[in-house]
Amino acid sequence: MKVRHATILLLFAARICAMLHGAGEPFELTGQIMIIADTTPRRLHIIAENHPNGCCVWDMTEPKVKCSSGDLVKVMGFLDNSTSAIMREASYTVANYATNITVVSNTEFPETISASAQYISCPTGSLFVHACGTVVSVVRDATNAAWNWLIIQTGTGEVRAAATEHDYPYAELCRLLDADIRINGKIQEFFSLRKFLGNHIILYGKDGIEVKKAAGDPFAAPGLDATTSHRRQVSGTVVGVSSKRLFVRDAANQFISVSPSDLGDMPAAGEGVTVSGFVKNGPLGIQLTEAVIRRDGKPKATLEPAEDVDVERLLAACRDNDIVDASLYGKPVRIRGYVANSTDDVAISGRIMLECSRKNVSVDVAHLPQSVRDALETGSQLEVCGICIPEFDADVTNMVFPEFKGLIVIPRAPDDIRVLNTPPWWTPGRLLTVIGALLVVLVGVGAWNRALKTVAERTKKELRDEVMAHVASNLRVGERTSLAVELHDTIAQNLTGVALEINAANKLIDSDLPSAHGHLDTATKTLNSCRTELKNCLFDLRSNALGQRNMDTAIRLSVAPVIGDAELTVRFDVPRERITDASAHAIIRIIRELASNAVRHGGAHKVKVAGSYDAAMLMFSVTDDGCGFVVENAPGIDECHFGLQGIRERVAQFHGKLNIESTPGKGTHVTVVIKT
Repeated sequence: MKVRHATILLLFAARICAMLHGAGEPFELTGQIMIIADTTPRRLHIIAENHPNGCCVWDMTEPKVKCSSGDLVKVMGFLDNSTSAIMREASYTVANYATNITVVSNTEFPETISASAQYISCPTGSLFVHACGTVVSVVRDATNAAWNWLIIQTGTGEVRAAATEHDYPYAELCRLLDADIRINGKIQEFFSLRKFLGNHIILYGKDGIEVKKAAGDPFAAPGLDATTSHRRQVSGTVVGVSSKRLFVRDAANQFISVSPSDLGDMPAAGEGVTVSGFVKNGPLGIQLTEAVIRRDGKPKATLEPAEDVDVERLLAACRDNDIVDASLYGKPVRIRGYVANSTDDVAISGRIMLECSRKNVSVDVAHLPQSVRDALETGSQLEVCGICIPEFDADVTNMVFPEFKGLIVIPRAPDDIRVLNTPPWWTPGRLLTVIGALLVVLVGVGAWNRALKTVAERTKKELRDEVMAHVASNLRVGERTSLAVELHDTIAQNLTGVALEINAANKLIDSDLPSAHGHLDTATKTLNSCRTELKNCLFDLRSNALGQRNMDTAIRLSVAPVIGDAELTVRFDVPRERITDASAHAIIRIIRELASNAVRHGGAHKVKVAGSYDAAMLMFSVTDDGCGFVVENAPGIDECHFGLQGIRERVAQFHGKLNIESTPGKGTHVTVVIKT
């Protein structure tokens, strides 16, 4: 009887909690925990009796209940009504909020059956399966640091598996590349917002991977002519390098595209190398992925001279579609044309759109020095030498053969780009501006003449002008108010601290000179912080980042100017309309501060920004490959470092959470979760 009363009370408490959160009906289930993801809040994947396809539960209990993979648990909580219809149709509940978890026992996972890649793609029986194969790729989830992905090549095709960072850290999974393993887990459907992306396997916690044969020496791999799912290697000469790939020509004159697993130290064109990776057959040749590179120490070879070609040969028309001359694949070519895109677009995309005889050819310049890219103006006539690479659509779901998207020319060195003519002052853009201005004047004259015809129309125009003036005045007041708040919360308070430090120094200048110098040093550092904050305020006033419809573009426009030559990757999978202007402003300021710190203090060469939206919570992260630091010893306000404190205050305004993970020598990963 007491147990029954306790259950009724817990259900009543869950119902009250659901009402407070604006959620749906309370629920109760019993099942086995398959995996635990260390997100905020913690995420549990449960094999439940009344959910044959499995369910996901957000653990809202405080403090967290101690449980592990394999535990049989009883869960009570409430449902979130925002769960999408497509998820409900799939019988996969993604928004269960647990308010009470009780561990009953620990049991064995369900027995698995052997499954092929085709069965996993379209299961007809049990969802608990195992598969054997070779690990050919390891990928960190770009939007959620709690998850990693494995791609396993089996005898029947590729199989994708999801593992948590808690059970299988990314560095540990990378050591499994080229190893033969068996994976055990459950087939799960994968969705992104409302789109179904296919099936994958969620591993059985720490029991999800069994290593059958460890990976060997990558440079003991067989040659390209071998038939194996493991690594294969080739030796040759580097004939071209881009920001993410290098291109090798071997002794048999084969042109091979290589995607290295480490982009840190890429060889230069002309060097001799041995490359070991996993073979994929591209539309026009061989590709090696997850490759490791060994420099053979050979002297630089004489590169093949570029061949003068015109766009008619590069791109021919066939039934209104462009086709590429396959004989030029991997060959050095020389083309001439005009820069068609803007300098801002070149800075963001890392590519020049070269207009040649009314057709566009893409030139990859992301790997070239910043000085080369800054010298390229819209309308300039260029002569470009580089490796000719056709680009194909990677999505072949509905195509027998990948669709040709365009042609890329990859310069081998900065000297491969030569400016033939700078753009004239009288450009088509300026001509259109003048025509537009004249049209505005004509429209204004016509409107004024019409207004003079009747007193009523004149009065209407005056009233309209008054309304517009009032709106403009309100906008100016809003901008001034926002700037005043920023200045008061940061610069005004810091300047007060500077005044106090200077007064203290004046009092000690005669009696204790070292202490006086210390106060002056503190005042100097605080003034520098004020200058940085004022610069950020002015940048926000002049920048049009908040006006962008796409958060990726807004983040790039705000972050690119403060990180210099560092590589910036942005994948912010959150629609702009889901974020208020206040939230967007705070997010951009936080990301910009973290990226600036990564480059300025950590010496980072790569900065990655990712964001996602799940169950009314916005999560984003900033990851860098800098020198890292000890989080507990990070300098704060006492050392006149205000950056992290400012970030914490901004996150606190949105009742969010900030998590900093950093190890000296291994970079920094910062995660922020806010409610929107």
